[in-house]
Amino acid sequence: MGFLSWLEQTAYSEWIVSGLTGWPLVLSLHAIGTSIIVGISFALNLRLLGLFKPIPISALHSLLSIGWIGIALNVYSGLSLFMAQATFYITESPAFLVKITFVILAITNLHYTQRVLKRDAADWDAAGAVPRLGMILAGGSLAFLTMAVLAGRLIAYL
Repeated sequence: MGFLSWLEQTAYSEWIVSGLTGWPLVLSLHAIGTSIIVGISFALNLRLLGLFKPIPISALHSLLSIGWIGIALNVYSGLSLFMAQATFYITESPAFLVKITFVILAITNLHYTQRVLKRDAADWDAAGAVPRLGMILAGGSLAFLTMAVLAGRLIAYL
């Protein structure tokens, strides 16, 4: 595990784990990024599943650009946290591997959902109904994000 050990020994990783500011700061950025993307995604997905019908889907769709800021924060902070304990996460934390799997699924689903909504949101608003594809994407997103968050919380305990 030479590369993982090297990551853990970089000055940046040392700053994260040994100082009083590194870990709390990076973990706080991770929480903020998670809040942004999960909050926006849940609002959009619940709308696609039939709640909040007075809110146009196209209005919520436009919030996804802010959601990508949350993802960018999480990529930065997540890689930073990973670097600090890379060997542990890969060799001893099945919860981490589960989390990363669901994060990848969630981001892939979000990207596809954004493409579909860019093309179809106005039509769905005009029709007053979300087709099955929209509901499947919303249900998948809710499941993937929930599992990613739960697995992420379990990393510290399993």
